[in-house]
Parts: sequence; C-alpha cells; structure tokens
Amino acid sequence: MPNFKIIQDVADQARVKIFGSQNIAINTDGAGNLAITPPVSGLLVTVADTGLSVTGPINGLIVTAPASGLSVTGPLNGLIVTAPASGLSITGPANGLIVTAPASGLSVTPPVDGFAITAPANGLLVTAPESGLSVTGPANGLIVTAPASGLSVTGPANGLVVTAPAAGLSVTPPTGGLLITSAGLSVVSALATTDVTEAKTGIVDIAGSPSNPYVVLGVAQYSFGLVNQSTSEPNAQAAAKLQVSPDAINWFDNSSVVTLSPGSADCLVASVFLKYARVYYSAVNAASSVDLTIFFQGQTS
Repeated sequence: MPNFKIIQDVADQARVKIFGSQNIAINTDGAGNLAITPPVSGLLVTVADTGLSVTGPINGLIVTAPASGLSVTGPLNGLIVTAPASGLSITGPANGLIVTAPASGLSVTPPVDGFAITAPANGLLVTAPESGLSVTGPANGLIVTAPASGLSVTGPANGLVVTAPAAGLSVTPPTGGLLITSAGLSVVSALATTDVTEAKTGIVDIAGSPSNPYVVLGVAQYSFGLVNQSTSEPNAQAAAKLQVSPDAINWFDNSSVVTLSPGSADCLVASVFLKYARVYYSAVNAASSVDLTIFFQGQTS
C-alpha cells in the first residue's frame, strides 16, 4: 500500500527518480531538459553501420565547442550532414573554425538549389594545404557571388594558379566592372598567329592589281612581306604599296610605293588601323614578267 503519510509530508518523494550506475541522478536543466556533461577526456559517440541521425529542435541545434576545439571523426564510409530545407548554419567560435580534411580529401556535395557560404563581417579565410587547394566545379559551372564591397582573393607566397578546363574559363564581371589590383600581375595567354602566302607569277601589267583582302580585326600586329622571285630577267622589277579600307570597297594608300629588283625583299606595315588591308602590286616594265610572293603575317598580341 502506498504510504500516503510520506507523500503528504514530502511531496518530492512521489516522483520517480532515475540514477546512473554511480548512484548519481541524471542531470537536467531548469526546464527539465536532459543535459549530457562529457567527461574531462571528452565524449565519444560511436556511430552504427547504418549511420547516425541527429534531428535538431525547431529553433535549431547548438553545439558549443570547448576552448580546445571540437573534433568530429566520421565513420569509415564517411560523414553525411543533411541540412533541413531552411538551410544549415555553422557558426565558428571566436578564434575561427578549422576543418581538417582526411588524406583522401574532403568532399562537400551541395543541395539541388545550391550551396551558400556567408562570410562573417571580417572576411572568410580559406587556408590551403602545402600541396595546394583544388576546387572542382559542378558540370554546369561554379558561381562565386562577390559582396557589394568586392571579392578579395589573396594567393599564397608562391602564387595562385587557376587551371581552366578544356572548355575554357569564363569570368563574368559584376555590373560595376571587374577590378584586378596587383603589384605585378602576369597573364599568360595562348598566342594566335596568322601566316598566309600568295604567289603571283608572270606579272606584266604596269597598271597594277590588288592582292586578296585580309580582315585584320582582332590582329594586334600584322605586316606584308614581299619577295621578288624573278631570276631569268634582270629588268623584272616589281612595284608594290599597302592599301587599307573600312569596307573592302573604298581603298586608299597607306604606304609609299616600294620597288623590288629581282631576288630582293621588302616589308609593308600599316600606320593606321582599319578592318581590311591588301597589297597593290604591278610590274615596272611590261616587257619583263615578274614573279612576286606576298606574305601576310600577324599575331594577336
């Protein structure tokens, strides 16, 4: 029979109390929530083969790391953290948050709608290991959105290397423009060159004829090389001049006339820039045919 006298005098005796193996009551806070106090040497949570699922309350789950730091060691098959639909927020301690990847590397798979990292007010610092930091973007590209104040990327002492994929690297600047400030920035790009040869043989026309027109937009530097290949006739001289045009219809001279004796060579360089360029050539003596080779050569930078 219950002892109502005890319950009447000491109502606390009517509650059921749970004790641990050391005859110490389980700790709870003022609201009755269960509190787990780890031992001095740390708290070890062993995950089962099927994985560990931690479901936070509606207002979020807070893990407070000790001053010496928090170490989470994943199981052999990896550690999976599934964020709720509202997103996952990780707030590092005052002295920073350090994530040390295993030797096999650290893999972070973003959710379908993207992965957002919000840097604190004093900036986000990512320190790469000595072997370098590799960031592999997804198939549809990697997007880095800079804040309004700008994005600052500071390379290590031995330089920052960005290796573009075979399809090319695309950098889209913000509306206000892209500013790159460097004490000594070296940009190495592939050099595109143009090399075209025209052979004009048996020239006897002293009135002259034009070579093929060349589009020189996108060609930073170009010139025409001329070689008089005539060898059989000593008086087989050639005359040539450079012409330019904005529309390949209206042409005007952009050099003086050069005269080439048999076996000699010369060069024509434009002093103004228009979309089209060509060589206008002729024989000096109609009685002596000329063989003239025209070289068009240029490069992007």
